[in-house]
Amino acid sequence: MRKNQCVILILVIGLFISAPATAEEITIVGTGSGISILKNVGSAFTQKNTDIVIDVPKSIGSGNGIKAVGRDEYVIGRVARQIKPGEMNYGLSYIPFAKMPIVFFINKSVGIKNLSTQQVCDIYSRKVNNWESVGGKNAKIKVVRREDGDSSLSILLEMFPGFKDITITSRSKIMFNDQETLDLVQKKADTIAFGTYGNARNYQVDILDINEKNPEDKGYAYFGTLALIFKEKNWKGGIRKFVEFVTSEASHDAIRNAGGIPFR
Repeated sequence: MRKNQCVILILVIGLFISAPATAEEITIVGTGSGISILKNVGSAFTQKNTDIVIDVPKSIGSGNGIKAVGRDEYVIGRVARQIKPGEMNYGLSYIPFAKMPIVFFINKSVGIKNLSTQQVCDIYSRKVNNWESVGGKNAKIKVVRREDGDSSLSILLEMFPGFKDITITSRSKIMFNDQETLDLVQKKADTIAFGTYGNARNYQVDILDINEKNPEDKGYAYFGTLALIFKEKNWKGGIRKFVEFVTSEASHDAIRNAGGIPFR
């Protein structure tokens, strides 16, 4: 009996000794914009740091990401906008690491490749309501927009010629993140919407050139910024390693391969 007990004890000890150490998991909450970029960077980081896994869950928005990190529910977050004055009391560090082209995309049923800035404004203000008017098929245009305060919408209002001067049609459908928006446009004929290039590349939609400029062309002008947020007290261990990685040249290929541009 004692011999059997000794054998069992040796086996149990052996299992503990040979078992691999559990990897540290870093969960980064926040915006849906640039989620594909962050996932790609996270994978590249884990290849070099096999003891740390980066988890990028579904979007809760930049604002909720700031609240979650500010209230110590999570130690690090992701945002597609600056920290607002009313959020400064959280004492968060803001570290930008990638620029994200903001693009317009359409359901594949439409059959066009390019729009001018004026045509986009005319569609979103409903001066133009049929795809035939801009070189597509004879079908009513279904406009999809984002809620007020959305980061992609804010970029267009700031950078896209004429967009801030129009009233977006009340017949547009409001969506709340890239993933919901892209799911809808992928499924629904005759739709147009906007969001980040890196995410749109992963869906069966047509990404439009604007004034004959592709999002990867030098002259493309509409970009948002993807950044990490955290409290100074958490600037240590795996968090510090990851932030140092994403802000170094080591992350640049992963950012570019996911449709982003390294922040400089």
